[in-house]
Amino acid sequence: MYKIPEIIFFIISFPPFISFLISALCFTRISMKHIEKKMREEGIHKPLWDKGIGIRVNMYGKVIRRQRPAKATVVNDEAILRHARPIDLILARVMHISFLGLMLIIAYGYFAYDLGERAY
Repeated sequence: MYKIPEIIFFIISFPPFISFLISALCFTRISMKHIEKKMREEGIHKPLWDKGIGIRVNMYGKVIRRQRPAKATVVNDEAILRHARPIDLILARVMHISFLGLMLIIAYGYFAYDLGERAY
């Protein structure tokens, strides 16, 4: 397997990392804030089990990307879909695609540079 130099790997991995951080920030601050505000107006509150952890961010994104409610879920899919806008779909897709790209780069770095051995 061809290995690129480590410094080039880190330079290449920097944009996907920043892309994921920006897209996740935009999704939470734009989409989730709007959806949860509209849900509060209806009398539906955010899940009590997510006290600042942020697990619901991924769940909201999956519901918006899927565009249909799941049979069994811990968030209110119907309310999320009712209040989601077209920009929310774009932000959810960008967030998930940038996360997937970041994970692929991390997996390559783990196996190519044996980064797991450096953790000891």
